[in-house]
Amino acid sequence: MSLVAACSGVGANLPTTAPAPPHAAGIAMPLPTTTAAPQAPPVPPPGDAPIAPAPEQFEGAPPARKPPPRQLTARTAKGPGTWAVIVGINDYPGVTHDLRSAVADAEDVDAALAGMGVPADHRLVLKDGQVTRKVLRSAAEWLAERAGPDAVAVFFFAGHVRKAGATTEAMVAADGGTVTDAELAGLLRGVQARRSWVAIAACYGGGFTEVLRPGVVLTGAAPADKEAYENLGFGRSYLVQYMVREAMIQGRAPGTVQEAFDYARRAIEHAYPHREPVQFDHAGGPLDLRPPGTARPAPAPQSSQEPPPGTTTTTATTPPRKGEPPSSTGGGGPTTTTTAPAQGACEALTRVVRCTSG
Repeated sequence: MSLVAACSGVGANLPTTAPAPPHAAGIAMPLPTTTAAPQAPPVPPPGDAPIAPAPEQFEGAPPARKPPPRQLTARTAKGPGTWAVIVGINDYPGVTHDLRSAVADAEDVDAALAGMGVPADHRLVLKDGQVTRKVLRSAAEWLAERAGPDAVAVFFFAGHVRKAGATTEAMVAADGGTVTDAELAGLLRGVQARRSWVAIAACYGGGFTEVLRPGVVLTGAAPADKEAYENLGFGRSYLVQYMVREAMIQGRAPGTVQEAFDYARRAIEHAYPHREPVQFDHAGGPLDLRPPGTARPAPAPQSSQEPPPGTTTTTATTPPRKGEPPSSTGGGGPTTTTTAPAQGACEALTRVVRCTSG
């Protein structure tokens, strides 16, 4: 009923004195109830588009196999220095589930380590058709056979990761075969290096917590229950663009893995909220990837376009249960988290990458 209709009888049959309202006469009246409007979900950056998950079984022929580098089978004594396995896979069986930036991610990690003085024969780089399931396992064994107690070990993987169960993640090789997080942990358990960096630039990368032990830092492009993203503007995952290309190669935070991660996290949070990587730090101190005796460069000067400094806190934490984001409280080894002011949505195109379901 409109207000006009409701008031059309004003002045007719009204008492000269208005009756007291019910609450004035001691009559209890129910309080009005209000329902809070649901909070709108965060607006994704313009251009976000999920990649269709790779199936449990790929359709189509796998990419042509290519022989891995000779150094995979060359006899080399275990020793000091920095030893690295670097894997990037864009080309998967068929044509519908290929990736765009995994190989570029791997090439950036290789370039970063080369710039730090890591010799070529200490860097095992595997791409696309070279990376069968068997070769992926052999690469982890290669690392264990070469990195001595005084060495630094690096294992980097960019490609599809399948969520194989509530608490299981699996790297997907170019032939469609898989290596689970538990398998990888078992293979890397033979690495004697007291300091190691394991980085998974893929969906669910933060779920590979099985690899954690004293001396190990695990970095994931996304938590155990989240997809990872790349940016079509720079053709890399957010993790590698900021932590490797900008922080390490361009020198914006070149000192340690922890410094590079802090730079990446606050830069991504500043420019691309909800795309931040995760890191679990059991190193017990700064993790420098440079071979012993290599000088640490000074950070490059910040430009006016750099994000403002964030607030960095270091707390003792344990890895979260699978499927949960890392917590800032708890017990166990130290982990570093960084916060920074959030800005508006990004301007470059982004899309979900490296996610498969199984």
